[in-house]
Amino acid sequence: MSGKDLPHLKKWAEENAGIDFSKTAPKQTDMEIHAPHFNHAFLEELGDKELDRRSFLKWERIMHSHGATLAEVFTLRHGVFPRCVDVIVYPDNHQQVERIVTLANKHDVVIVPYGGGTNVTQSLILNPKEKRMIVSLDMSRMNRIKWVDKINMMACIEAGIIG
Repeated sequence: MSGKDLPHLKKWAEENAGIDFSKTAPKQTDMEIHAPHFNHAFLEELGDKELDRRSFLKWERIMHSHGATLAEVFTLRHGVFPRCVDVIVYPDNHQQVERIVTLANKHDVVIVPYGGGTNVTQSLILNPKEKRMIVSLDMSRMNRIKWVDKINMMACIEAGIIG
């Protein structure tokens, strides 16, 4: 810790904090989630010609329903998410995003933007009481650097870039 050798930390934690390092909790091998909520009018109008990928797969839905906070990672390892996204869509460009947002607004569908998946602000935690269809808008395909202005130290970078 902090570059210092702490040879007695474990013993101190056991004696003073009551931590038992011999206890382990194995990670879960599966997680049950609710069936997707469908908004058929939204899905029909969205179609599958412009978007080359949308997914209802269980583990993909789980992975798009949490960030990387300690509580979310613990739930992933040992618990159950009370609400998961219902479908993941993968737009390739700005025009597809605009169309998806317009259709979601028209059909009363919830959209949750999903960037690199490293969220630590709890913004991917979903309302367990939400009855509307929740769409994860995965921005990972929109990961280009559009321009860099070195003089003004500015850049235009699409939403799916990591880091």
